[in-house]
Amino acid sequence: MGSSLTFTRFIGELNSLISKKSRLLVAVSGGIDSVTLLHLTSRLKLEYDIYAVHINHGLRDASDSEENFVHNLCHNFDIALTVHQAKKDIAPNESMEMWARRIRQKSFELARNEFQCDFILTAHHANDNVETILMHLDDGCGIEGVRGIPQQNGSIIRPLLKFSRRDIEKYARHHRLNYMEDESNSDTSIKRNFVRHKVMKPWENQTNEFIDRFISLSQKATDVVDRMNKIIIEISANIEDRNHQKIINDDLVKKITTNQMVRLIKHILGETEISWRRHQWEALNQWLKSPKIGSILKLSKQWTILRDRDCFIINHEIQKKINMDINKQGQFGSDGFSFSLSKIDSPSMDSNPFHEVIDAEYVNGKKLVLRSWRKGDRFTPMGMNGRKKVSDLLVDKKVNRFSKENQLVLTADDEIIWVCGLRLSDNAKVTQSTTEFLELNIESFVG
Repeated sequence: MGSSLTFTRFIGELNSLISKKSRLLVAVSGGIDSVTLLHLTSRLKLEYDIYAVHINHGLRDASDSEENFVHNLCHNFDIALTVHQAKKDIAPNESMEMWARRIRQKSFELARNEFQCDFILTAHHANDNVETILMHLDDGCGIEGVRGIPQQNGSIIRPLLKFSRRDIEKYARHHRLNYMEDESNSDTSIKRNFVRHKVMKPWENQTNEFIDRFISLSQKATDVVDRMNKIIIEISANIEDRNHQKIINDDLVKKITTNQMVRLIKHILGETEISWRRHQWEALNQWLKSPKIGSILKLSKQWTILRDRDCFIINHEIQKKINMDINKQGQFGSDGFSFSLSKIDSPSMDSNPFHEVIDAEYVNGKKLVLRSWRKGDRFTPMGMNGRKKVSDLLVDKKVNRFSKENQLVLTADDEIIWVCGLRLSDNAKVTQSTTEFLELNIESFVG
C-alpha cells in the first residue's frame, strides 16, 4: 500500500502470484473494479492467454444492459468472452448473497474448464478486504478472521488486493474507462453495503491511513496464523491413525493448550484455511475442557469427536449399515471400505488384523454375507469351545464407540465366521487337515 495503481505495480503483483505463459480468466461484472482489472490484463496479451467470464444473475432490470456492455468491452479488447445465465435456484435457508456467491463459484469453474485456464482473476481490492475483516469481527471471529481475503485461494488470484478503491478510481479516470454503476451497491440493508457506506466511508474520510492500517493488521494476523499453523503441522505428525480414525492421545493433549487443540482438530478436518465462527470455537473449546468418557461432539455433517478412555478420537462418518451378498471370488466395495476374497495355494499370514485366511471347504457352497453386526449376534471365537456375544468381544477389545458403530461381520449361511479385524470363528480356522485356503481382505477408507 501507499503507492498508486500503475501497470508496472500491477505486473509486479501478478508475477509474484503466477508464472508467465499462463492462461488467465478475468471475471468481469462491468463495474469499475473489474473493468480496471480487464484493462490492465488486456495489456498482457503478448505474455498470457487472456479470456473473460460474465455472469448475468438476472436479478435487476440492468442485468441485460450490463451483459451487452461487457460483450462490447471484450470485443474492443479482442478478448474471448463466455456469459453464464444464472438460474434462481435458491436453496432453503440460503440468502441471496450466499446464492450469488455459489453461482459465481460454479460459473467461474465452468468457464475455467471451457477455456482451459490456469487461473481466475477477480477484482477484489483493499477496501473489499477491510469490509470483510469488519464483518468477520462483527461475527465474533478469532485472529483467523482478521486475515481477511487471501490474495490467492487455489486457482483464484486477486492481483488488485493491495490497492485501494481510490487507487482504482484514479486509474480509471486517467485512462478514461467506461463502466456500469450497480445501483444495488447503495442498498444499505445489505450488510456489506452498510459497512461500506455507514462505517468505512466516514472513517476513511477522517484519515488517509485508514485502509493502510487495516491491511497492515491483516498482514500481521496472517503472519501469526501462518506461524501457528506450522507448529500445528509439526504437532500433527504425532497423531495416530488407528483403523483409519485419528487418535489424539492424552500424552499429547497434556503438552498443548486448548486453543492449540482446537487448531489441531481444524487441521485434521482439513479446515486450516477456513475461518470458524465464534460459536464453533466456543462449542469445541467448552467441550474439550471437561468431556466425559464416551461423550461425543458433532463437529460438522461428516466429522465427530469422541472422548475415549485415554484419548480423543476423530471420526469421518462415511460408512453406512452394510448388508452385502458375496457369492464369488473378487473385490467388492461400498461407502468407506473395500472387501476381497480369493482362493490361494498356501496361507501367507501377517500382523494385519484385516487380512485373514480361512478353510475354504468349510464355506464351500454356503451363502456369504458381509454385514454390520447386530445386537444379539453370537459366534464361536477361535480357541474357544463355547459361543460368545459379539458385543462382549467388542467390550473385551475396548473397541471405541465409533468403531462399534462401523463393525462388520462375515457370515456363511447366517453363521458368523469372522468379526472383521478382531477374531475368526473357530469353525472356519485353518487346521493341519485344511487343503483349500480362502484369503480375506478388508480395507477401510474412513477418516
